[in-house]
Amino acid sequence: MNFNAQAGADGRAHRSVSKKPKRVSDVNAIGSTIPYQQMTSQMPTNQYMPADPNNLYGQPQYAPQQFPMDQQQQQPNYYIPQPQQPQPTGGPRQPGQPASMPGMGGGQFTMFQQPIVQDMAMQYGQKLADQGKEIVHSHIEKYLPMSKLKYYFSVDNSYVVNKLKIIFFPFLHKDWGMKYDHDNPVQPRYDINAPDMYIPAMSYITYVVLAGIALGMQNRFSSEQLGIQASSALAYSIFEIVIYTLTLYIGNISTSLSTLDLLALSGYKYAAIVVTVAGTILLKRTGYYLALSYSSAMLALFLLRTMKAKVLSGQDQTQSAVGYDPYGQQQQHQQHTDHNLGRKRKLYFLFLVTGLQPVLAFWLTVHLIVTDTVVASA
Repeated sequence: MNFNAQAGADGRAHRSVSKKPKRVSDVNAIGSTIPYQQMTSQMPTNQYMPADPNNLYGQPQYAPQQFPMDQQQQQPNYYIPQPQQPQPTGGPRQPGQPASMPGMGGGQFTMFQQPIVQDMAMQYGQKLADQGKEIVHSHIEKYLPMSKLKYYFSVDNSYVVNKLKIIFFPFLHKDWGMKYDHDNPVQPRYDINAPDMYIPAMSYITYVVLAGIALGMQNRFSSEQLGIQASSALAYSIFEIVIYTLTLYIGNISTSLSTLDLLALSGYKYAAIVVTVAGTILLKRTGYYLALSYSSAMLALFLLRTMKAKVLSGQDQTQSAVGYDPYGQQQQHQQHTDHNLGRKRKLYFLFLVTGLQPVLAFWLTVHLIVTDTVVASA
C-alpha cells in the first residue's frame, strides 16, 4: 500500500469543509438569507431605461419654469418672434451707397449704380417730360395760340418809334402796303405797316397809371378806383372784338383780317387815350379836348388807310362758264350785283371800326377831366 501524504492532507481539508455547521438561534446575527435585493417603495433605476415612461427614445426634456400661482396669472408667458435681419451679400456698404432693403439683395442696388442704367433712366425721364410738354403745348395752342402771339410782339425800338410817328402823323406816310414772304406776312420789326400788340399793351398800362394821377388830382384816387379803370378798359376791348366778329359773321364779309389783327388794330386807341389824359393833366379841360380831337382824327385816318388794304383786297370768287351758256349774261349780272353788295358791306365794316375808336376813347377818358376848381379845392 502506497503512502500519499498529499492525499492525507486533502482528506483532512475535505473533512473540515464538509463539517456540519453549528446551529445558531439568532438569524439576524448571520445576515439576511434572501438571495435577491430587498424591495423598497422606490422604483429601481436602470441606465438603459428612461426616467419618463412616455419618452421611450430618451429625448432631452425641457421643464418649464415654475412660477407661483399669482405670478402665472399676472405675467403670462408669450412667445414673440424676433424679425430676422437680412444678411448683406454685397460686402461692406460704402459711404453714399444705399442700404439694402428687406427682401432684396445688395446686388440689385449695385445694378442701379451702373452708368448705363443711369443714362437709360435719364433718357426715359427726358422722353416723358417732352411728351408732357407737347401735350400741354397742344392744349394751350387750342385756346391761346402762343406761336401766333410771338409774331405780334416781334418788335424793336426803331419800329416802336416809327410806328408812333405813323399813328399821330399818318398824312406823312406814303406806302401802306404790307410785305409778304412766301404768302406769310413779315414780322413787324421788318415791316412798319404790320400790326403789333406791343404798343397797345404798353399804352394800356400807361393809361392806367395816368388815370391814377388824374384821379389823385381830383381827390378820388383809391386802389378800388384804379382797379375799376383797368377792368373797365379791358372789358370794353373784349366787347369791341365780339361786335366786330359778329358783324363779319352776320354780314358774310370775307377779309384777310384775323381776330388777333382786329385786337391789335383796335388796341392802338390806347395810344390816343394816353395823349388825351396827358393833355388834361397838363392843360386841364382845354388840353383834354384839344388832345382828344387831334388824336382821334389821326387814329381814324391811320386805321382807315391800314385796314383798307386788308378789308377791300379780298374779291369775290367767280367761276367762269365753260362752253355755251345761254344764261351767261344773266349770271354775270348777278355776280356783279353780289360783288357790289359785298364791297358795300366791307366799307360799312371799315367805317364801323374807324368810327368806334374815337367814341371809346372819349368814353374812357371823359371822367378823368381835371378842372381848375378841382385843383383849387385839392
